Amino acid sequence: MHLLSNAHLYYQPQVTSDGKTLVGVECLVRSVDAAGRVSGPQAILGKIEDDVQADAVDWWVIRQACTDGLRWPMLTIAINITARQFQSPDFAGQFLALLAEVGVPAGQIELELLENGIIENFERAIATMNVLRQGGIQIALDDFGTGYSSLAYLQKLPIDKLKLDKSLIDGTGELKAAAIVQAVTALSRALGLKVVAEGVETVAQQQFLRVAGCHLLQGYLYSPAVPAAEIDAFIRDGWPSSR
Repeated sequence: MHLLSNAHLYYQPQVTSDGKTLVGVECLVRSVDAAGRVSGPQAILGKIEDDVQADAVDWWVIRQACTDGLRWPMLTIAINITARQFQSPDFAGQFLALLAEVGVPAGQIELELLENGIIENFERAIATMNVLRQGGIQIALDDFGTGYSSLAYLQKLPIDKLKLDKSLIDGTGELKAAAIVQAVTALSRALGLKVVAEGVETVAQQQFLRVAGCHLLQGYLYSPAVPAAEIDAFIRDGWPSSR
């Protein structure tokens, strides 16, 4: 498919709150041309013309991420799922069937969902989440802090993780923003959820988030999104000595 001719998956590491242990990766779409120039996902997603092409891209990402996951059995593989895909009545069954075909353990896979992909049809979303979690999949609510009704339904969602949006992390130097992060982290832990902070760029942010109780951290302080071969190197050479 021409749309995917330059498509590659890059992976951004997720580490423990002390930064010392690599525990997972989030897969992100990149376009890499013949000269090796790397562009963001819009270089591919912006060319999608219809639902057929959108489906092809979505399932290519899912299959490639699961296949790469076979190389890293010790890592959680986080895959972003679009709202349209997640609201499809057949999604859970198709996803679990693909996992079985590829042979990756369900417990190694985490699906990241945006708030809009859930509230569009709340009851269907919960039903789909339940099927996926019963199959062993982990579910994360992505970009928490960018929506308006998150706290109201957080207790109702069958999820495993909460990902704090970069906009919250950027503000942790300010008193109010720091208080929000602390409160959300405390609430999440009380609900039995793991908390992942995105967009960590400074040691000061890492130290604050660790004290606040975040379980996992992700951001440029540790690594940008990199090709799969670099994740291989991180594992082979040892993290964080390779950084």
